[in-house]
Amino acid sequence: MGADRDRAGGVASAGYRWYAGAQVVSIVGTMMGYTALYWLTLHVAHGDAVVLSEVVASQFLPMLLFSRRAGMIVGRRRAVRVVIVTQALQAAGSLALGIPLLAGWMTVWYLVLLSFAIGCVQSVDVPARQTFMLDLVGPAELRRGTSLYATITGLAKIAGPGVAGIIIAASGEAAVFLADAASFLGVIVVLGCLSGEVGHAAAPDGTLVRARRFRWVLDLPRGIQAAVVMALLLGGFGLQFGVTNPLMATKVFHLGSVGFGLLGTFMAVGGIAGNYYSSRRKDPGDSEFLIWAAVFGIAESLAAVMPVAWAYDLTMIVLGGATQLFAVSATVYLQQAAPPAQRGHALSAYNAGFMGFVPAGAFLVAGLAAVAGTRWALMGPGLVIVACAAIILVGRSLPVRPAAAGIRPSRSAPSARS
Repeated sequence: MGADRDRAGGVASAGYRWYAGAQVVSIVGTMMGYTALYWLTLHVAHGDAVVLSEVVASQFLPMLLFSRRAGMIVGRRRAVRVVIVTQALQAAGSLALGIPLLAGWMTVWYLVLLSFAIGCVQSVDVPARQTFMLDLVGPAELRRGTSLYATITGLAKIAGPGVAGIIIAASGEAAVFLADAASFLGVIVVLGCLSGEVGHAAAPDGTLVRARRFRWVLDLPRGIQAAVVMALLLGGFGLQFGVTNPLMATKVFHLGSVGFGLLGTFMAVGGIAGNYYSSRRKDPGDSEFLIWAAVFGIAESLAAVMPVAWAYDLTMIVLGGATQLFAVSATVYLQQAAPPAQRGHALSAYNAGFMGFVPAGAFLVAGLAAVAGTRWALMGPGLVIVACAAIILVGRSLPVRPAAAGIRPSRSAPSARS
C-alpha cells in the first residue's frame, strides 16, 4: 500500500528522487568520460581530425544501424532490468579504457572499436531509460518528470567536462575513466532496489518495429518532415562539437585540458537555461523549433569567427540553450501534430535524424576542417542550418488557400492547441 502511494506521487516519489540523484553522479562521470576520450584520441592520433571523427562516428553509428533491434529488446523486457544491464556494460567499457592506459598501452583502432561497442550498448540504453521513466512516473506525469530530469541532469553536465579537465591535468586520462566506471554503481544499486516496485508500461504496437527503415518518412505530414530535416541538420552536422571543440581548443585558441573541458561546461550552462525557459512554455506551435534552429545556426556561425577563447565560450552558452529549446519544441510539436497512428513513426524519424546521422556528419565536418580550416567546420553547417530554417519559415508564411487547392494543410490538422 505504501509502495502504491509512493509510486502514485510520480515525480514526488522517493523512487524518482533516488533515481534522479544517482543519475546526476552517473552523468557527471559520463561527461568526464566523453571529455577524456576525445582529448585522449586527439593526442594518440597526433591531432588528426579524421581519426577524431572516426571515434565520434563509431559512438553514434549503432544508433542508426540497430535502432529497430534495440526497440525490440526494450519492448520485450522490463525496462528497469534492461537499464541495469546496460549501465553495467557501460561501466565495463570505461574500465576497458582506463586499465590499458594504466599499463601504458593505447592505439587508435582500440579506441574506435571500443567506442563502437559502447555505442551498441547505448543504442539500447537510451530507449530503455526513456521507457523506464514512463514506468517510474506514469503517463500523467511523463512530461513533467522528463523535463525535471533533464534539468537536474543538465546541472551534472556542467560539472563533468570541467572536472575531467582538472583530473586529466593532475592524474591523466586513466583516472577519469576509472572514476566514470565507479559513477555507474549508484544507478545500478538504485535500479536494483526499484526493480520490485516499478511496473511495466504497456508496450506500443509493433508497427514501428516492422516498418521498413525510412520508407514511411515520406508519408508523414509536411510539417513533421520539416522537423525531421532540421533534426538531421542539427544533430548530424551542427552538433559536431566532439570534433570541432578539440580542434578549436588546440589549433585556434591553444588551450590546455582545463580550457578544453570548460567548453563543454559552458554549453551545459546554456542547456540548463534553455531547459528552464522551455519548462515554462506549454505550446510550441508549428514554427518555434524552426526559430530555435535558426538561432542555433546563427550562433554557430558566430562561433566560427570569434577571435578569443572567452568570446567562443559565450557562443557555447547560446548554442547549449538553442539546442535544448529546439529539441523540446520539436518533439512536443511532433506529438501534437502527428496522427496517433503515426506518432511513433514521427518520433522514430526524428531520433534517427538527430542521432543516427552523427557518423556521416562527423566525417563531413572533419573533412571540411582538413580542407578549408577549423573555423569552416563550424561556419559551413551553421550557414546551411540558417538557410534551411529560413526557407521553411518563409514558405509557411506564404498565404495558403486550402479551398482552392482542395487540400487541408497538414500544419492545421490537428490544431496545435487541441
